[in-house]
Amino acid sequence: MTLSLRAMRYVQAALRLGSITGAADAMHVTPSAIAAALDQAEAAFGMTLVTRARAKGIFPTLAGRDVGRRIDDFLERYDTLLTGVSDLQSSLSGNLAIGYNAPIAPAFLPVLTAQMFAAHPDLTFTFAEGDNVSVQKGLLDGKFDVILFVEELPNPQIEAQPLIFAPTYCLCPADHALAQFDTVTVSQIVNEPLILLDRPAARGYYLEVLDQGGKDLCIVATANSTEMVRSLVASRIGISLLNMKPRDVPSYAGSNISCVPIADSTSGVTLSLGFAPGPKRRLVQMFVDNCAAFFEEPLGTDLIVPKA
Repeated sequence: MTLSLRAMRYVQAALRLGSITGAADAMHVTPSAIAAALDQAEAAFGMTLVTRARAKGIFPTLAGRDVGRRIDDFLERYDTLLTGVSDLQSSLSGNLAIGYNAPIAPAFLPVLTAQMFAAHPDLTFTFAEGDNVSVQKGLLDGKFDVILFVEELPNPQIEAQPLIFAPTYCLCPADHALAQFDTVTVSQIVNEPLILLDRPAARGYYLEVLDQGGKDLCIVATANSTEMVRSLVASRIGISLLNMKPRDVPSYAGSNISCVPIADSTSGVTLSLGFAPGPKRRLVQMFVDNCAAFFEEPLGTDLIVPKA
């Protein structure tokens, strides 16, 4: 037989007060509920815990005193657990673990971090980069409090909140012929030497866009980082496709590049937040709210190239 927390609290009150009636008054229940809890406890532990004296109350046996101390200790630990979890849920301090599959995350996560630090200096952060699959797995494994990922086919166990849609654009050197146009077409792009971002899911996605051009592709280089793609383009090796962009700064290679909208393509990716379903820690909710607000402001919207 098991013993519920409620029954243990009734037994605790009865042992502490030495009276079934007194325990009933303290716990706001009927005396029969206290008596039943004592009976259940004696059956569960297989020993007599109290002796009952009519009109004189109850008296714990030696075993009852020992069990009473153990019940006191257990309930104290349980209450401490509840208090600690409540503090964790409501606290705006501690560590926030963030996994991200956003190649340009360094363009905005530090800004959000600085804003949160300014208001709550006791915070600490853990950032980990990965691909779409690994960050979702990390969230489900409890490694992350929240993730930033490209929402395509999210795991159904993850709650997703879209932040921003980023249309696909053409990346070319600033002095390239295509950079002189307000928009370009896929057929113009596939006539050029191409540099492909080779990350999980990204390669297939960009090839699908380029296939709309209806001709064989001339892929001269691949790279698995956005900044390497940008630097290769800046070095005039070829042009490329990307979605989100860093701030308007030169590439690591030091040359200027241009981001040109694609007129005849509706393709793009949705950058989303992911978290476990259900109530969130206050700290997680604050990060979610800050992200949503950031991508509604120019600092956030500047990270995408608007649709043609």
